Parts: sequence; structure tokens; C-alpha cells
Amino acid sequence: MKLLVGYTADQRGAEAIELASALVAGTRDASLRIAIVLPAATPFSAVYPGGDHGFSSILSAQVDRWASEALAMVPDSISTSVVARSVPSVAEGLIALGEEFGAHGIVLGGRKRHRAGFFTPGAIANALLHSSPMAVFMSSPASLATLRAADGKITRLTAFVGDRPGARDVIDLSARIAAACSLPLRVATLVAHAEMADPAQELDSHLAATESYLRELTQSLGLDAAIEVVSGTGLDEATAQLSWQDGDLALLGSARLATPRRLFIGAKAQWILSQLNVPIGVIPTLDANG
Repeated sequence: MKLLVGYTADQRGAEAIELASALVAGTRDASLRIAIVLPAATPFSAVYPGGDHGFSSILSAQVDRWASEALAMVPDSISTSVVARSVPSVAEGLIALGEEFGAHGIVLGGRKRHRAGFFTPGAIANALLHSSPMAVFMSSPASLATLRAADGKITRLTAFVGDRPGARDVIDLSARIAAACSLPLRVATLVAHAEMADPAQELDSHLAATESYLRELTQSLGLDAAIEVVSGTGLDEATAQLSWQDGDLALLGSARLATPRRLFIGAKAQWILSQLNVPIGVIPTLDANG
């Protein structure tokens, strides 16, 4: 697995490298490219390590130190390089660098804490969540604590899906990621009572039908996945019904209006993202050919 890390020389950057290292550890061709993006007015463009590429003469001593510090955070078993580049837009620059590297995803650190106590994506993450052609993975201090409790290893992947068209693609791509990382797969669906006209009459049958649908779907894909359909008065109560283990990774799909091979996070997924204290990834839609 190849991942691009959006790096800043602070706690957020260290968190991003920590999560990215855990995601690629043990995968085939595990490699990271750590991206230091700079203001467009700064004429920097170089890769480190590797040949000189003008690194010593073009990059400042400060960026040189950032690159060295970033490389020192990655386990020796993972192939790693650092790229520094001037970009007019950080999000667009990360996408361009990810495509050049052939990355399977972009990793960011430090989801922001909202005044209400929930985590929300910052401006760069939010831009990527509405435009990236590749998966975007995010950490937070609390989510990294659960990863560290598992000795820095991802232990399970939970794919969040609905019961409408599009669930198959999310499960399929999640299963590919789980297989690449040698992880067990859990498929979870949240059901809010408010989504039904008469919860007292409809809830039990709706939950049973949703579980049956997801079980048939995973079996048709040849997957051995745990299925959990949980409900609550609202999404917050439903989310609280899910149990989590150290080392969990959650994956969310893009909204149905997203164009093929692009991210566009929907309102429900955005809400779930803000609630979970585990590392999170959002994956793009597939094209017609999968």
C-alpha cells in the first residue's frame, strides 16, 4: 500500500505519520511519501532522500530539518521519501502529489475539536473530503490513543454503509483494503427511529430486513464479515450502541451524488466522522467498471 502524508512540523504532522505507518505496515510494497507543502510564493520543489535534486541548494535549512524529523518518525521497514513543493492550494497540491506518487490515499492528522466536544475536519481536510479522487484518512489525539493501545497496529476495519444502492461499492472497496492490511471486516449500519414514519410498527422488521440485505450482499461478494445493524432515537444514540476495540479503523463511503472516483462526504457521514474516536477513512465512489 502506498500513502501520501500531508505533513506539518507539529503534533498533527506526527499523528499523520503515526497513522500512515500503521496503515501500511505489513502490506505489499508498503511505502509513504511525506508531503511538505509550502506557499506558492516560495520556489521550492524537491524530493528527499534520493539524489541531490537540488535539495541542498533549493530548500531552506528549516525545511531540511522538517524532512529529517519526519523521516525519523517512520519505522525502518517502510520505504519513505519526503517531497517539498510550493502550491497555490494545499488540498489541490496534495491531490496532485498523491496522483504522481500513485497513492491509494492521503493521510492527515489532527481533526479539530468543536466547541461542543466533537471532532470535525479542518479546512484542508474538508476540501479533500469534497474533491479527492483517492481515500482520505484522518486521526485525532483520542483516536491515536486507541491505536497506541493496540501497539500501533490496526486490528479491525469497520465499514459504515446504508441500506440503499451504493452499499455494495463501499463494502467491496473496504474489503479490498481489509484484505491488503490482513484485517477482519465489520459492516455496520446506523438506523435512526426518526427515519421511519412509525418506529413502533416498522423498527423490528426494518432492522431484520437490513441485516438480511447486508448479509446477502457480503456473501455475494464472497466475504466473511461481521454484520451489525444498530438503532437509536437519533444517530448519536445509535452510534453509542456500537462497541469498539483498540486498533479499530472506520471507513465511510461518499454520498451518492459524488461523481465517479471522487469523494463527496454526505451529511450523515460527516456527522459520524465527528462522533468517532477511532482513526477514520472516507473512500471515493467507484466508476461503472468498479
